[in-house]
Amino acid sequence: MAASPVLTGPTPRTPTRLPASSRSRRARAAWPVTVSWTLGAVLVAATTYGLLAGHAYRIDRDLEMASLGQDVLTLMMVPLLIWAGHRSRAGSLRGHLLWLGVLAYVAYAYATYLIGVPHNDAFLLYAAALGLSVAALLDGLLRIDVAAAAPAFAGLPRRGVGRLLVVTGTAFALLWLADVVPAVPAAAPPRNLGPGGVPFAVFVLDLSLVLPAVIATGVMLSRGHPAGPVLGAVVLAKIATLGLAMEAAAVALAVDGLVPDPATTSLFAVLIAACGALLARGSRRLGTPAAGWLRPTLWDR
Repeated sequence: MAASPVLTGPTPRTPTRLPASSRSRRARAAWPVTVSWTLGAVLVAATTYGLLAGHAYRIDRDLEMASLGQDVLTLMMVPLLIWAGHRSRAGSLRGHLLWLGVLAYVAYAYATYLIGVPHNDAFLLYAAALGLSVAALLDGLLRIDVAAAAPAFAGLPRRGVGRLLVVTGTAFALLWLADVVPAVPAAAPPRNLGPGGVPFAVFVLDLSLVLPAVIATGVMLSRGHPAGPVLGAVVLAKIATLGLAMEAAAVALAVDGLVPDPATTSLFAVLIAACGALLARGSRRLGTPAAGWLRPTLWDR
């Protein structure tokens, strides 16, 4: 008996799958979106606690109202954080810089809560907000190839912005030191102290980290360092958002029947206007960076 002919036909196709390394790389490249949604959820929980729990902060009334005003602003910035994270993931330079600026604001705000507010039920939320924002900020900065991004900043002024940052950072440092230095002989404590007499959280962060970074960024811009424009955009966004937080605090004080300091509100109004104008002008004149300006993951070789 003859053997049966072998049936032939199209070979069944197996589903095409990316190599494990490619799938892992794509998952890591989605970090801006993943961390933005995660951080957004943490911020919603933390600000809701602050706004709804009676006397969540247990500090002086003026500082408590300022914290509540900042909570309102932070809650309003959550959609902006998530949108900017998606734009960063899509490869937008403007979106990425905005994302970094919002992250810098969140990191500063929750560092002040962690070291300047008595322990409360939201402590772990504050720690998560600080950890996530700092990790995302460092990741977002280190993934930028500043040489490839440089063409986008070719038409933007640098020295003028650099001088502004140096002057701003130096002025605030002198302002804080004018309160701290006279108390060094221990004749009297500084006027501004946190709960229980601990150092004021703003003094701690500004004098040790923030103001040196602002001044250093201004120097880098003035000297034409390739990383200057990237850091300058982040610093300008940070100053503008800090100013908005101070204005939100002033509104909260006024609503509570207290009188905000007119000099402080006026100063930050000027800073908001100046930084906002520079950021808007820079956004309009921002060019196109070279290909590969942003690595999809921090660990790419």
